[in-house]
Amino acid sequence: MSRHLAPHRTAASVFCCLSLAIAASTASAQEVSDDARFELRLSAFNPEANIRFTGDAVATNGERSEALSAAGEIHADGRWRPRGELAFNMTPRQSLRLNYYDYRRDQSWGFEGDWVDPGTIFDEVEIPGEPVEVPAVDVSGRISFELANLNYEFAMIDTPRFQWGLGAGITHATLAARGTATSAGTGDIDPQWEELDWKRDGTSPNLHTRVAWSPTPRLRIEAQGQYLDTRWGDFIDERGHFERGGLLVEYRVTERIGVHVGYDWFRLKLSDDYRGSFEAPAESGIGTVDVAGKATGEFKVHGPMAGVSVRF
Repeated sequence: MSRHLAPHRTAASVFCCLSLAIAASTASAQEVSDDARFELRLSAFNPEANIRFTGDAVATNGERSEALSAAGEIHADGRWRPRGELAFNMTPRQSLRLNYYDYRRDQSWGFEGDWVDPGTIFDEVEIPGEPVEVPAVDVSGRISFELANLNYEFAMIDTPRFQWGLGAGITHATLAARGTATSAGTGDIDPQWEELDWKRDGTSPNLHTRVAWSPTPRLRIEAQGQYLDTRWGDFIDERGHFERGGLLVEYRVTERIGVHVGYDWFRLKLSDDYRGSFEAPAESGIGTVDVAGKATGEFKVHGPMAGVSVRF
């Protein structure tokens, strides 16, 4: 429990330090220049990940139909990872913004084994057979996700206190999973060992927006968002979309150096249709069963961040 709460305590400590710095600074009323050509933010990002799978289908033999559904979820705790953002202010209203994220997590899962009754495919027909022993399974592996996007932004509103920009750009993403699985075996099944090495890598256009508000010359509150549809690029074949949002509070200790804290969130959601068929046991009288449905996967990463900002 204490290890899980540590990142949140760290983020809370940074927020407290930032609040004290603002309250104690006698120079907060002084004007600071905001004409820097480059803005660099280097952060420590503490994301945790949620992976969720759902499937819905309809099975039919031409005379009867049955709806099928299943769902599963994997949760991985966070570890501090590097995060970077660079802005190049070409003109007062035009800028290029580069963001980079990196997530990696080693994880292990286990299933102790059980006895499973085959049950029924159709409510009215029971499939003959005895309960089946499912062996114990251990899975260990690594989930990794890298994301970099470069966006052109034009400030639709540009005042000393408030900015709202719209833009478009390019996102490059890499999603990978690597792992091994072993089963203990049963009286009818030998022990097994399998290895997985899966990776998707591609580029896609994206849409971008940013809102920034400066209640005082030294304090800035900023929110960013990006969106892309997987059909726009070559990242992955499945239908889906990617969303990213971030909220940041930044305090400028000096004219060139600042500190910031925030929270980032992004999600990749994919879906795909599938079809298949199988022959039910002859004694069931069902015949050929056709199955058609949709499988959906969701990968969500979110967590706090903190770091330093440099203007030059």
